[in-house]
Amino acid sequence: MKENILLFLQDQWQSHRGRSAGLLLGALFGISVLIFGFWSTLFVILCAGIGMYIGVRTEREGGWSEMFDTSALNRLFRRMS
Repeated sequence: MKENILLFLQDQWQSHRGRSAGLLLGALFGISVLIFGFWSTLFVILCAGIGMYIGVRTEREGGWSEMFDTSALNRLFRRMS
């Protein structure tokens, strides 16, 4: 029985990856709203999104030092001086 369920889940993941991920994220969001409340859940999702954006940008730039070298603060300080 467990093997059949596992095979079904693997087949669904490989055949319908977007639907499966959407179902899991929706269920996780719903459970989080029920447990923690809407605004707390939204805050956590916002923080995770910001962290993901920073991580993707860091990977694209080639590392933390390159990201800070091209940051908006450095450009701002160059204009001020």
